[in-house]
Amino acid sequence: MEHHTRPEAQIPDTLAKIAGLLQINPDLGEVVLRAYAALRGLSPEALRAHLLAPPPRPERAREAFQAAYLRHFAENLPRYPYATDDPKEGVRIYKRENALKRVHVQVGHYPHAVLRLVVDVDLPWPQVEERIHALPPSLVLVNPRSGHFHAWYELDPIPLKPPPGREESLKGALALLAEVEALLEAYYGADPGYTGLLSRNPFLHPSEWTWGGGKRWSLRDLHRELRELLPSGTRRRVDPGLASYGRNNTLFDRLRVEAYAHVALFRGRPGGREAFLAWVEQRAHALNQALFRDHPKGLLSPREVHHTAKSVAKWTYDRYQGGRVYAVSSTGRPDRSRLSPQARALIPPLQGEELQEAVQTGASLGGRKRGSRRRQEAEEKLTEALKRLQSRDEAITARALAREAGVSPTTASNWLKRMRGQG
Repeated sequence: MEHHTRPEAQIPDTLAKIAGLLQINPDLGEVVLRAYAALRGLSPEALRAHLLAPPPRPERAREAFQAAYLRHFAENLPRYPYATDDPKEGVRIYKRENALKRVHVQVGHYPHAVLRLVVDVDLPWPQVEERIHALPPSLVLVNPRSGHFHAWYELDPIPLKPPPGREESLKGALALLAEVEALLEAYYGADPGYTGLLSRNPFLHPSEWTWGGGKRWSLRDLHRELRELLPSGTRRRVDPGLASYGRNNTLFDRLRVEAYAHVALFRGRPGGREAFLAWVEQRAHALNQALFRDHPKGLLSPREVHHTAKSVAKWTYDRYQGGRVYAVSSTGRPDRSRLSPQARALIPPLQGEELQEAVQTGASLGGRKRGSRRRQEAEEKLTEALKRLQSRDEAITARALAREAGVSPTTASNWLKRMRGQG
């Protein structure tokens, strides 16, 4: 959006109040506007045009920057985005070319990546004009009737399907994203109930009320600018958990703890991988209901929940090592001493006769499978050693097992690897 300095803008608070009054009560607003114009020696017509019309902008700049940005937006729209002509009537999934014919189109919460943050500002734009220029949005879509607007901030893409080995980096990115979104809402005083899913279709929006040149932000640059613009007291009051992407971060964090704690129950069984993916998906939808039923922004969309569950389940089953130690090979329960406190709290330990029975059964099955009396004796010693270490709540290592069972470190290490599913 090009900025043109106007003499009348020396008292922005007064002008913003007049602009708001014109929207709420046009008759009274007109009286106040004329009185103010007479006081300042201004033309009422010129002042009205200043308050109710967007600042002029050369068409050349629109073609050079805004048009290129809108082409980029259309090209990067998902193949099947949400869209609607009236959000009150609900949304549907359309093919990309058909979605671009609808009045409202999906701008956030894509399944593959985060491309932008959008805030809904329920204030006439003159009241926040200085804030807009201090932190330039990529696009501003103003409602001609109310002066309220959506501000888009295009980001360097944040993939929600990171390459193999980088899945854990997603948690940090989601946490920063939630904080930036919460700070952005606080900066504008934006609608806390807006989810950032749909916005007006810029291709169908009146061009004179479509501003911006497509500036792209890095998430860290936007975060740094917001921290400098917002007072420290405001920053301390911001709660990232109430932001739209805060829900994604919360779901991801809660779901992976449960997945880590239960993956051992599915490994090594026929169809275990598919069963685990289905279980994680079911838990994700249940958590969505439990965590966000009363959230200001409501529930996450089913597609977001599905893709979060798929990401967590695949990485956990293929790569997570922490839950691969079993009390005995037959119990199907992860060793609690190798889990985080959060995961450990989800798995009650075996006690008394239940534990003894599991140990005896595991030792018997292990001995029959290996068919070696010497190996069976060593495994029995190691099983008993494991039970004693667990009863003392000590960490389970090959060296500790070897010392406790009276066997060589190599034997203890090989046995522990088999119990972890690594052998």
